[in-house]
Amino acid sequence: MKKFRWDLIGIFGGVVGVAMGVIAVLRAGGPQSVQIAIAMVLVFGAMGVLLYKLLWQPRFNVRRLQKSGIPARGKILHVQETNVSVNNNPQLKLEIELTNKDGKTYTAHCKTIVSKKSPVFFQPGKEVKVKVDPSNEKNIIIDAF
Repeated sequence: MKKFRWDLIGIFGGVVGVAMGVIAVLRAGGPQSVQIAIAMVLVFGAMGVLLYKLLWQPRFNVRRLQKSGIPARGKILHVQETNVSVNNNPQLKLEIELTNKDGKTYTAHCKTIVSKKSPVFFQPGKEVKVKVDPSNEKNIIIDAF
């Protein structure tokens, strides 16, 4: 059974809300109604783009790589806390060394939420499973273990 996409309902609701607001402003008339309607579209459009870039695009990237990413192994070179936590579990920025199919070694960065109960898995020198984007080898995620 396919999961229901509640995020699309939110996007659709936001677009409908802005459209209704623009229609209400234009129907009310007035000398500056067109400018107000344009300003509404620009402000809410910019907010929508910002929310997409910050919230939805990373989620879509993770989902896509979980399904179609190439499994690989990498070695953690550097660990840095990002000062972000989810349910009191810290988010870490990892620098990971990987080897591509041509045998060249390269580094890539990714962020991941780490359980406070398992910080030993994410220390410099440790090997981790990752999924690599087939079209951009620097785009990686930590594979769930």
